[in-house]
Amino acid sequence: MVALERLGRRRVAATLLLVVLVAVLWARAEPVETGPAFRIDPVDPAHAQPRLIGRTDEAASTGFGLMSGAVPTRGHGYALLGAAESAPSGFGLLGGDDPARVAPGEAAAALAARAEAGDPDGYRALAQATEGLPLAERRDRAGRYRGVYLDNLGLDSRVRGFAGPLHIGVYLDAEGGVRELVLLESRETPSYLHRVERAGFYDRARAVEIAPGLQRIDAVSGATLTSQALVRALDELIDSAAPALDEHLDRPAQGFALEAPLSDRWVWQLALLLVLFALVWQRRWRLERTERTLLGLISLVTLGFLFNLGFTYLNLLHPLLGVSVSALVGGYAVLVLLGAIWDDNTYCRHLCPFGQAQRLVARLDRRSRWRRWPLGARTMYWLRLVLAAVLIGGVVLGVERWSGFELFPDLFALDVASLWFLLALFLVLRVAAWVPMLWCRLLCPTGAVLDLVARAVRPSRRGAGVRVAAPVPQTLSERS
Repeated sequence: MVALERLGRRRVAATLLLVVLVAVLWARAEPVETGPAFRIDPVDPAHAQPRLIGRTDEAASTGFGLMSGAVPTRGHGYALLGAAESAPSGFGLLGGDDPARVAPGEAAAALAARAEAGDPDGYRALAQATEGLPLAERRDRAGRYRGVYLDNLGLDSRVRGFAGPLHIGVYLDAEGGVRELVLLESRETPSYLHRVERAGFYDRARAVEIAPGLQRIDAVSGATLTSQALVRALDELIDSAAPALDEHLDRPAQGFALEAPLSDRWVWQLALLLVLFALVWQRRWRLERTERTLLGLISLVTLGFLFNLGFTYLNLLHPLLGVSVSALVGGYAVLVLLGAIWDDNTYCRHLCPFGQAQRLVARLDRRSRWRRWPLGARTMYWLRLVLAAVLIGGVVLGVERWSGFELFPDLFALDVASLWFLLALFLVLRVAAWVPMLWCRLLCPTGAVLDLVARAVRPSRRGAGVRVAAPVPQTLSERS
């Protein structure tokens, strides 16, 4: 009993709860083979409304512009123009096993338009109605059959990336080879999408053959969730269209399976995380200012610039939202939560690369500091907590755009053409000099969640005030 009191009842209980959660998630790691269902709502509800079967008023429209007017994204995808039209969408209610649509001709025309807009060979498309997922035949100028195009805009996909569902299209040749994989629409952070492209992911996708058996495309380190979601979306799409593909391809599609395992590099990344956390947790020798600075620089270079391996509150929400979590992300989350439970938030105080970059700038540029910042530590703590609650509530309720609030991936992706990179760079190089650690103390939802966990399990002490894990370091709080 004395030992338990010394450790802290709350911390022991929180650790046991974490163990139970990890065990439950581990047991549920195997996906259930239920297969995707067909959508009865449009991709963006702001552009259309459901219609009842048999309604005969004005002509129906999908509410989307043609792909020819779409915005290219680095040559591997298109963002649909959200040009709303006055007429509502031509979707009906489901009847039996087949989706009943008011205007199937328009849906077929839209599919053909998307296929022709991005065809890598410039082929023409002829939409084909099937018993399952519709597809478009690819034909050359002489009218010869060259393969098919299909996409998952008509599926109620269960696949989610880092910030929500991904809508993809795939061009197949007549032999069943992947001619091109394109990203039609997503809410992913642009830096993750660019990292996937720069890693050659789309080139590796062209080596996939639609045939019975398991095939693999290596996931992209630093954009694991995004690359794995693209693979799962393609696997789901082929599985949904397999009966129709069997009639259009030279080889059967039934039995095709695709996965994106992490390369062996994830083991070394997890080992690095274990070493960094262990250095902070050990009590053999005390880390002085020089050692803490060196540890922060190591974290900045490795977790930040080398691996772009950040941790955000979304990593904690993903299991609740149905997003699969890799062993690396799961191990990372356990270490971060243990640090919040037993060490007053190890990650934010010592290891977060985004925080270390701000701390370094604040130490090097003392002259730019504002002497009269109007918000106190308590006020910023509660404002940050409210912001985190709003963001988490929005993401859980489906406001997927809010998933990209964190600037960590934008800074360390080093995409100099990105507006978000420039914003993150300005925040680190200038704002952190004016008001040290302002992002961590006022705007970081991840820090708010981890600080809340640390505060909830901390042994109660009378007279203790609000304490946050990312305050101005002691060397910065000195007034000269």
